[in-house]
Amino acid sequence: MGLVNTQYLIHQSSSFQELATRFVPYFKGAEEKEWSSILSHLQHHGMIRSFRPCKDMIDKLKEKGYFQLVMKEYQTLQKQWKGPDIPVFILPVNESSREIREQFYYQSGMAFDDKVFLFLSPNTPKERIGTLMTHEYHHVCRLHFLTKEEKDFTFLDTIIMEGLAEYAVYHRYGNSYTAKWTTLYDETQLQRMYKKWVSSHLDQKVQDDERLIQNLLYGKGNYPKMLGYTTGFYIVKKYFSEHRISEESMIAEPAETFLKAIDSWSK
Repeated sequence: MGLVNTQYLIHQSSSFQELATRFVPYFKGAEEKEWSSILSHLQHHGMIRSFRPCKDMIDKLKEKGYFQLVMKEYQTLQKQWKGPDIPVFILPVNESSREIREQFYYQSGMAFDDKVFLFLSPNTPKERIGTLMTHEYHHVCRLHFLTKEEKDFTFLDTIIMEGLAEYAVYHRYGNSYTAKWTTLYDETQLQRMYKKWVSSHLDQKVQDDERLIQNLLYGKGNYPKMLGYTTGFYIVKKYFSEHRISEESMIAEPAETFLKAIDSWSK
């Protein structure tokens, strides 16, 4: 598996429909007619929305060595975490998104239990490639090793999964390389936000109200920005600061374990 030659796939396609159709075999049980929903899902998570510049951008990514950087990081992480061998897709990112440019360093990603999509730009800082690959591949490993099925995932499972993935970035690269959202709030603010918005939804199943979970995660509507992400990262980081235990050994640990770090918040 490893890196898929998306440069070839893009050059062999004349439209997004044709390109997305080439991804269908990588989605278990998907039919060719589902290319549209696959494309929509990819673009929602950061893929470029205009087909015309696709070829130029993917060529520049290859020329600048981004493919080699991603492959090197993938091989390192797979060995370190004893993770699954999966296909990794590099695709041009939607540079017109202000959030992607200013908050996420011209990059985005999406992980499944059996594949990863990385959305990159020639403007993505090369030193950030490893942080993105670390975060997304950690998701793959956790989904792969957890005994809990995705259909049973709760809001708690989701915030801890995000917290663990970003903690892996923190552990490998240091505080200055973690996502900007990790420093949005201090402990007092997080405790207040947890009691007001997070604690009452911890057992909410994702599939039962996906819109609510997304709003809580990203802080949409009346919720604080990146609410679920920031809370999850704080809980995980606090847990590791209080327990001398390896990060690798916790990849498949149930999410409930990490709540021990904030027992005092429930009093």
